[in-house]
Amino acid sequence: MGRYFIGVPIPPEAKKKLKVQSWPGLSRYKEEKLVPQNNWHYTLAFIGQLDPEKLEALKTLLSVYAWCNPFKMSIRNFGAFPSLKEGKILWAGCDRGRKDITSLAQTLRRQLDDMEISYDDKPFVPHITLARMRSPKNLSRLADNGKMKQEVFFNVEEIVLFDSEEEKAPYAIVEKISLTK
Repeated sequence: MGRYFIGVPIPPEAKKKLKVQSWPGLSRYKEEKLVPQNNWHYTLAFIGQLDPEKLEALKTLLSVYAWCNPFKMSIRNFGAFPSLKEGKILWAGCDRGRKDITSLAQTLRRQLDDMEISYDDKPFVPHITLARMRSPKNLSRLADNGKMKQEVFFNVEEIVLFDSEEEKAPYAIVEKISLTK
């Protein structure tokens, strides 16, 4: 039984640009748990374990539902949970495409509710997890006001059902779903 989540994959070229933007700051935190570049993504809904019947029903839903049209996104800022001054999770957020990805996450979560598939129902904050700190750290030095020097643009053309069991790098792709045009 896997640990499933549905997310927006980051294209390889955008990952390379994000690494260039973030590595000078991230290199200060090498002793922390850095998320491998191959696993960078935006999580729409973290589901966790699913029995085989629910997994098949979810795969069917993902393949037949008209989710949304492809859209453009940009990675623009750094942030942290719960805050940059007491960061435990360091992340890269988005600027352009924020409304689109939020709407997609809300639509997906409503469908999961209708199917009675439980998921982590924390409020949706579009972000790419870059590192997990062993203890809270002041991460505000990472960037002036949390902004990157250069925005990283990419097109969102698909969503993916991932399996993150055993912290695979990269996470296993269970199903890819193209967005409608």
